[in-house]
Parts: sequence; C-alpha cells; structure tokens
Amino acid sequence: MIIGGSQFYHDSVSSIKAYEREAETSLSWPTWILIDKGSKVNVIFCDTLRRMNIKLKEVIPAPKPLTGFSGVTSMTLGSIKLPVMAKEVTKIVDFAVVHNPAIYNVIKGTPWINAMKAVPLTYHLGIKFPTPSGITTI
Repeated sequence: MIIGGSQFYHDSVSSIKAYEREAETSLSWPTWILIDKGSKVNVIFCDTLRRMNIKLKEVIPAPKPLTGFSGVTSMTLGSIKLPVMAKEVTKIVDFAVVHNPAIYNVIKGTPWINAMKAVPLTYHLGIKFPTPSGITTI
C-alpha cells in the first residue's frame, strides 16, 4: 500500500504507522500494482496521485526520458517520494511521475524489489521478502 504524500517523508516511523492504520480503510489507495523485474524505475501515474489526494505541486520537477513497453519514449513530470507499506515493512520509495494512462496504478521496478530484499515469484504471481517476524509472501 502506498500511503500519504511526501509530507510524511521526514516523519517518524510511529507517525507513518499511525497514518497507515487510518489508510487501510481508505478506498483511494492504489490496488492495481505491477511488480516488474525489467523496470529500472518505480512509476506512479498522475491519475493515481489525484485519487490519493496528492497534489502535483508535491512532485519534484526533474523531467527525464522514460521508454515504455511499446518502445515509445516520453518525459516524466518529475519524481515524488512516498512511503510504501508491504505487510510489516515500510520503505520510502522514489517514484517517477508520468502522465500516460495505464491499466496499473503503480509499477514497482527493481529499485523497490532491491530495497525490500524481495524475490518475485513470476509463476505464482507473488513476491517473497523478509519482515521482522520472518519471510512473508504477498
């Protein structure tokens, strides 16, 4: 689950966890997430930010070229850091923000996979990663 906005980036772990509990009942959080072992960047779409009530002014403007699945290159609007919770583990993730429409809300690439010390399970459509209470699968 991706939570809050960049205003939570410097908050304490306890305040982020309290916000997570509140966010768990919200319907505005992204649900269609692609874990892409071939993507070298984490991507979030403008429409997803809008549904999360995160203003585009929170995006740090640093446009960069991004090549999509079809081979077409477009420019990102910039980047944004957001807390991402997977089971018991919360990481601050840097996302490239794009304006293109997509069937997914978020694409988590190798930067997130590596930060989570995760192993994608392509056959089972899941991912395994360590947590404080042991290895978990989602």
